[in-house]
Amino acid sequence: MSVYAVDKVCRRVVREPEFVEALRADPERALRAAQPPLTDEERELLLAGDVGRLGRMGASFFLLHQLGRFELFGLTLPEYAARIRAEYAVERRASSLHPNQAPRR
Repeated sequence: MSVYAVDKVCRRVVREPEFVEALRADPERALRAAQPPLTDEERELLLAGDVGRLGRMGASFFLLHQLGRFELFGLTLPEYAARIRAEYAVERRASSLHPNQAPRR
């Protein structure tokens, strides 16, 4: 699955103020009308503000960040960061060093 359509939505947020207003007025309708079309999963994840999962699927973190910047889908910049951290928390814990383990050189 390609997430090009998700990246395109995020880019439009930056470049098209009328699209931002459409997303604020009726986000589901605006996403259903978006071109290229989003998959049902992509649309559901956007509506839920699930930027962590979208990033894991391959969407650009830089572009997803714009959703928090424009405060769309229940996101703010701090909430965007928290959701990204939460998505990758398991990997961060697994990669952290044991307290008595010296770093490799």
